Amino acid sequence: MPPGDPHEAHRAAQSPSLTLDDVNLRVDWQTLRRLPLSGAVVFNFKALFTPIQEFRDEPGVPQLVLKVLKEGKKSLMEYKNTWHVEHVAIPALEEWSKEQAEEGLMPEGWEVSTLAESPWFRGWREKWHRQQGF
Repeated sequence: MPPGDPHEAHRAAQSPSLTLDDVNLRVDWQTLRRLPLSGAVVFNFKALFTPIQEFRDEPGVPQLVLKVLKEGKKSLMEYKNTWHVEHVAIPALEEWSKEQAEEGLMPEGWEVSTLAESPWFRGWREKWHRQQGF
C-alpha cells in the first residue's frame, strides 16, 4: 500500500480487540511466462488469504509460521507488516505447536524447516476432501 494510505494506520497499533478470526495469511501465487513470438514477459499474480485457524491441524505448519514470525529478517517482517497481528497470532501458533507435539503429529526432535513434501503437509489431501465435501 502506498505511504499515507488510510489503511496504513491499522498497522501502527496492536488492537486489543483483534481476534484470531481477524488474522489471515496472505500468499501470492505468481506466474511469469515468456511469450513465444514476441519474447515479451507476462506477469500475473493471485492473492490467497487463509484464516490462521486452518493451521491448527496441519502438521508442522504452526511451527513454520511461528519461526518466520519470530526469526524472519527484521526488514522483511517490517515490509510484510506482521507486527499488528503478532500479539494474537504468536500465542495461538505456540499453543498449536505444543498441541501437535503432545499429539505426536511431528516426529520427536523435529527441527523446524521447510517440509520435505513441501508445499504439502501430511494429511493435506484428506483435509481438502473434507472441506470440499467428498
